[in-house]
Amino acid sequence: MGILDNFERGLERAVNGAFARTFKSSLQPIEITAALRKELDTHAAIVARDRILAPNRFTVRLSPTDFERMSAMGPSLTDELTALVQQHAKTQGYQFAGALSISLAPDESVADGLVQVDSGTARGGEVAWTAVVDVAGKRYPLSRAAS
Repeated sequence: MGILDNFERGLERAVNGAFARTFKSSLQPIEITAALRKELDTHAAIVARDRILAPNRFTVRLSPTDFERMSAMGPSLTDELTALVQQHAKTQGYQFAGALSISLAPDESVADGLVQVDSGTARGGEVAWTAVVDVAGKRYPLSRAAS
């Protein structure tokens, strides 16, 4: 992350923190979605003309109060966030190196009403391909002929 990125994040935290303290608004899931989209857009990297690699591991850090409220929604919240991130990635033409993972975590340093997102790219499991022949609905793996 460059100096300008650090400066921008610091300025954003200061402005958002001032508004959150002034208006005492409670965090809504749509704000988490917006933060995830921004993180995705900020950290997407062009690796080839037709391939834009985006982070696939996200940790959403929330104040303990907001974490408790969001966790009460159960796995359906992270399922919905995952679907929205996948939809945004598809719209933008982003690709992931592995399965998408979003987790929520409490963080004492995050003020009520604010969201901090950390992201990274984790490689998916390796796939071993085996040639098969399909005969009448049954698959038979092809192996090398004996010499």
